[in-house]
Amino acid sequence: MTRPEASAAAACTIVSPNYFAFARTLAGSYLAHHSGHRFFVLIVSSTDDRDAFSGHGFEPVLLRDLPLEHMRREAMKFDILELNTNVKPTFLKFLFARFGIETLTYLDPDIFVYGALTPVFEALAGGASATLTPHITTPITDDRLPSEQDHLYNGTYNLGFVGLRRSEETAQMLDWWERRCLDLGFSEGRTGLFVDQKWMNLAPGLFARVHILRDAGCNMAYWNLHERRLTGDPERPTVNDAVPLAFFHFSGIVVDDPAVLSKHTNRFTLADRPDLGSMFAAYKAAVLANRDPAVESIPYGFDRISDGTAVTRLARRIYAKRAEQFAGDDPFDARGPFARFARRHRLVAGKAAPAKSTWREFDPDDRRVQAVHRLLKLALRVLGANRYELLMRYLAHIAVLRNQSVFLGRD
Repeated sequence: MTRPEASAAAACTIVSPNYFAFARTLAGSYLAHHSGHRFFVLIVSSTDDRDAFSGHGFEPVLLRDLPLEHMRREAMKFDILELNTNVKPTFLKFLFARFGIETLTYLDPDIFVYGALTPVFEALAGGASATLTPHITTPITDDRLPSEQDHLYNGTYNLGFVGLRRSEETAQMLDWWERRCLDLGFSEGRTGLFVDQKWMNLAPGLFARVHILRDAGCNMAYWNLHERRLTGDPERPTVNDAVPLAFFHFSGIVVDDPAVLSKHTNRFTLADRPDLGSMFAAYKAAVLANRDPAVESIPYGFDRISDGTAVTRLARRIYAKRAEQFAGDDPFDARGPFARFARRHRLVAGKAAPAKSTWREFDPDDRRVQAVHRLLKLALRVLGANRYELLMRYLAHIAVLRNQSVFLGRD
């Protein structure tokens, strides 16, 4: 018997209201293949309206239900992606403690389940306390994205999935993981951090019964398409003519664009991969059909302070560095000490949401970028190679937004 008893088995995911359609789609797909299991969805938002998320085939859990000692402090420290991922171990601990679950599977909301998660349950029944899937199980030999270097940057294992069995070691692992996430769960590549995911590189070495699941049908996604191809009957798909597809991770999908495979890869397009075309079309249609504008319009609630001023990432990082300075105060109170501090030091600027951008979006021909390059060239000539290198090391340190707290006043 490889499946756990239904009454003791559950799965879960985490979303903010804007991702509701994905959670609804995932829950339906999981329960269709796991009769009698429970499915929980954590709603990461300031809302108290549980009823808005009820009646959709899953059991909603609100963020305020979790035993987070400083919930609003964590919500200021982290942006929406970081908060959704960093409360994961706290949520998993809560489900184990509250509902008597013996086997618990976490799945990212942009996953769809195509069959029973038998390989997961077999690993746990065989004595594993947890099971993880590596991003790749064969080398990458081209120059496309994501590369092996990208996986070094983002983490060996994809934490869009983790399977857990109630045990003493599991409890120890979740306690360790929770503390690391809440203390240092930043998306901050310069310091080797990437939310909840990067910490789990350490888990197989720290905990003896963490199992690495290499089954090709589990967590198929854009990052491993170089080694996996969908085959067989579309109603009962297999991978590489051999392995039943258990679940596909549609990370980076654009549901309203029928041509996009994932915005995170340039290795393949849907035009390159006819084996994926009908599956992607069906999944996008399912997500669109599960949309509910009333639910999706419920505010996240942690992106603005109480007067509507948008919270910037710089403000979050400085707060994270100085949280103890503002202990006992609501950081989202526009009349509170942190909001006054943020306005005084120009850490926030108006009610427009901060634009999302990366260094790849800078135009090398932009006159402002060229001016910076001229200043750096001048600094090299003035300082000489050795002192210029020291300057670059300091700039790399200060480029981590948390470290910029060093030149802000303590008042």
